[in-house]
Amino acid sequence: MFFLEKDKKNPFSYRLWPGSIRPIVGNKSLLVLFFRKKALPLFLAFLVVSAAPERRVLHVSMYPYIPEPAAAALYLKQAYEDQHPDVLLDITLNPHYYSLDPADKGVLTEEADVHTIDIVFLRDFLDRHKLAPLPADFFASLPKMEALARQAATIGGIQVAVPQWMCADFLFYRVDGGDLSGVHSIEDLERGLHRGHGLLMDMAGPDTIGELTFSILLADAGSPEAALARVSATPAPAIVQRLRRYLALEPHGFGRVADYDARSSFYARQFARRAGSAFLGYSEMTNELLDETRTSCRLEDHCVAAENIGVTAFPFHDGPARPAVWVDMFGIDAAAHGQTYRDAVDFIRFAVSLPTYRAILVPSQGEPPRYLLPPTQEAFDDPLILRAAPLYPKFRAIMEQGVVTSIPHLQAKLHAIATQIDAALPAAH
Repeated sequence: MFFLEKDKKNPFSYRLWPGSIRPIVGNKSLLVLFFRKKALPLFLAFLVVSAAPERRVLHVSMYPYIPEPAAAALYLKQAYEDQHPDVLLDITLNPHYYSLDPADKGVLTEEADVHTIDIVFLRDFLDRHKLAPLPADFFASLPKMEALARQAATIGGIQVAVPQWMCADFLFYRVDGGDLSGVHSIEDLERGLHRGHGLLMDMAGPDTIGELTFSILLADAGSPEAALARVSATPAPAIVQRLRRYLALEPHGFGRVADYDARSSFYARQFARRAGSAFLGYSEMTNELLDETRTSCRLEDHCVAAENIGVTAFPFHDGPARPAVWVDMFGIDAAAHGQTYRDAVDFIRFAVSLPTYRAILVPSQGEPPRYLLPPTQEAFDDPLILRAAPLYPKFRAIMEQGVVTSIPHLQAKLHAIATQIDAALPAAH
């Protein structure tokens, strides 16, 4: 039996705990409720349950910015607890994950046994000594990872974390609006979109602008080290000019609106409604645009269907595409010891197993696939996943040409340059 207890640290949060008499005795309102409802038998049942051994609690901070994160968290909780009935999995989704303000308790300052770490924060976790070392035999027991995923989690020749998801920017286009698969330069993109409705692309907000700028620097420089050497508080005029060329391809009113930036799925859903003939976004945005078509479009809207979606690399410069690849990974907190550490290891092994990826990536009947990019080769090659999400081979082929980067304070550095570029771009379009 379980009851809901209000989280003392967060008055708007409740947690599900196993039946125990100790917290209830201290809550007179609950006791009064029981007896007013003449629920003495139910109350006595709590006394019986309280005699059972208490379950160990494992606190996992899950990456919150995926399609339907609550549903994914619920699956992880239920499936893991079914396999480990002596463990209570406490999963949290941090709404201030990327915040650098200590008052917000973002990912760098939150408390958890298992952290899900965006690669932009990995060096910061290590510099703060927040991660426990992971044994080599543990990695040997895991599924084989994609080369870039393994590289992202390796610092100084030592693997310090376990990849869970990968992502990169892709150019989506409507097949019926013209073939953009041969786009290899900005000029190609301008010609290909000339007769269409334009490019839908978020160019507002420090996270978005910082990432776009770094992608351009990486494409020009050819290596993370050379790209990072060009990161400065004063943006190069050529970078600003390139962003202006992208902005010129957008339909009027799009691109530079902060409110649209705050709605993570806005541009994908507008693409579904044919507001543009192409858009730039992560692979998981495919889920959002197909959801828009499935749930919100009238037949006469002729919204974009799955078979009408083309995918190619985005031309961040003129030449071969080497997109920035971002990896979210599991790390165990340095304070986790003994049984908590062993529980954390078991959870990570469970979370990157093929059955778990199938459960999260293969949709229910009628639902669109989430299209998150798994880091394991067996998930990418799995027939069940591929049947449900046929665009995976295209995403994978583009991403395999990419580059991963991890340096201290990467998020802060990208925010700093984004502030300068934001001021140099038009306030509206």
